[in-house]
Amino acid sequence: MNALQLIFTAFFLTLASGAPVPVPVPGGGSSSSSSKTLVEIWGSSGNSYPTVFIHGLLGWGEAKPLLGVLNYWGGITQNILAELRDKGYAVSAPAVGPLSSNWERACEAYAQITGTLTDYGIARSTAFGHLRFGEDHTGNALVPGFMETTSSKINLVGHSMGGPTQRLLTHLLTYGSPAEISACVAANAVCSPLFWTNKTTSYVNGVFALSGVHQGSVFDDILQANAGFLNFFKELILLLIGANSFDNINIYDMQLGHWGLTQGADEPFFTFLERILQSNWVNEQSNALFDLSTAGLSSPLLSFVKESPSTTYFSLSGLTTDYILGDSYAELTTTILLSPVADTIGAYNNSQFSVLKEYSKEDWRQNDGLVAIASSRSPSSGYSSYGINIQSSSASSLASSAPSSSPVKGKYNYVGSLDNTDHLQIVGLFDIIPGLRTNVFNNILTIISSLSA
Repeated sequence: MNALQLIFTAFFLTLASGAPVPVPVPGGGSSSSSSKTLVEIWGSSGNSYPTVFIHGLLGWGEAKPLLGVLNYWGGITQNILAELRDKGYAVSAPAVGPLSSNWERACEAYAQITGTLTDYGIARSTAFGHLRFGEDHTGNALVPGFMETTSSKINLVGHSMGGPTQRLLTHLLTYGSPAEISACVAANAVCSPLFWTNKTTSYVNGVFALSGVHQGSVFDDILQANAGFLNFFKELILLLIGANSFDNINIYDMQLGHWGLTQGADEPFFTFLERILQSNWVNEQSNALFDLSTAGLSSPLLSFVKESPSTTYFSLSGLTTDYILGDSYAELTTTILLSPVADTIGAYNNSQFSVLKEYSKEDWRQNDGLVAIASSRSPSSGYSSYGINIQSSSASSLASSAPSSSPVKGKYNYVGSLDNTDHLQIVGLFDIIPGLRTNVFNNILTIISSLSA
């Protein structure tokens, strides 16, 4: 069976549960607005900063589509990033560790954006006993000249775990890391600019999170409590890449070399994956298992991250469940693998997690098949409602649906949810019909490029 056949098999599994039906997100603004663009409504200068897309758990970058045919942003039927370039936007998508912590992923994204050696920091690498440096991207900057001047900025778009990763990257590009600076001084070593604490500006202008796992996923906690997380990882990878006939392909760059985990030249991929999942790395608090749990969010390793007061943040949720008599149930349009997950989250109740007491039952039970609405709206720092029709078919209708006031800085502006859209569908990963996400991504770029520079 070839790659195309395997991908289409996955597509047909998705079809078995129904094709996703786009439903407009209710707008928060007045349809009578006379302005034709967001720039006019917001009184903004707009910006042309490059936009960097950061993938989620088990994701991959643009340079190497999965099995050579599957784009993370658009699936097999669409290349969303290429379409955005055709519209004049400067976009790129690094490949960060598919199972790594947000800290490591932020460092890897920065190295690829700037074209430098990946530096995980002296304090961090010492604390966890791994190497300080990772892959070298010298000479291959995705955004040449980034951070060379204070006017050199980027916008960020992140999906799933890419949401908290981009939030941490923005934090470091605003505040730096005092711990890393202190460690560099003590070691008389040169510190990465990512960790510098004397920055006078944030180098991130706008952030947009799609189904971001900002407050963790209770499904992570459920799986870890029942020793099922590793098996779920394997099943999700199998859905993406097919059967073991691809066992000898170097499918992912796991970017775990700093942990001493690299795939041997003749080592089958699933043998390598099994070795990773049976290693001590799994038990460390520096991986996706820890960072995506609701239980781990109070840890100092995660709780220090805060928003930049000069950056504008947006969030968008997927929604693939119906709330009935206190529980949420997967809709027929849900991808088949995520349907039982959606039901599990939709009935979840655990009094030991204090975060579950801070929101309504509906907030934590309505979900996209992996992430609850409460988590995808914002971190615990809160959000402002900013209803806008993210599926508008034109810039003028997008502007007409927007609130008359500009979005607030330093806090997540929640634009709403995409109904009938699950965690994979929101990026078009298994779309058979091309173009289902075109308006959404066009509008995301319109929104963040309409922010003042």
